[in-house]
Amino acid sequence: MFDDKETCCFIHLIYRCLHDERFYLLHVKEHENIKPNKILLGYYDDRYIYMIPNTFINVSNYLLHQLGLKAFRVKKILRNLCDIKLIKVYLNLSDGTRYRIQKRIGKTRKRYITFNRGEFEKIFEGGLL
Repeated sequence: MFDDKETCCFIHLIYRCLHDERFYLLHVKEHENIKPNKILLGYYDDRYIYMIPNTFINVSNYLLHQLGLKAFRVKKILRNLCDIKLIKVYLNLSDGTRYRIQKRIGKTRKRYITFNRGEFEKIFEGGLL
């Protein structure tokens, strides 16, 4: 699927978490419907999936540690995902720096790992939500 094993593992871990009853995503219009006994990984709408970076990276690192594996090199993974247009970023043309997109959900504005939902679902042939 991907040339880089770490990127492939990262994507598969997202997929597995989204199909695990302990984790969930909320539609952006339902941002107040927090489930107290589950872990919120992010939000979604018709076009994008907005992953909360710290939450997903902490979950990933915990699971990798349990298996005796090294933590992800997130910067490298995000660069790879950007290169194949799986995530949306803002590119500063003057110095080539990539920034995660900010999104307002409810009253807060934060940076998310913003996946192109259509492209992400194509990888797994059948959808996520």
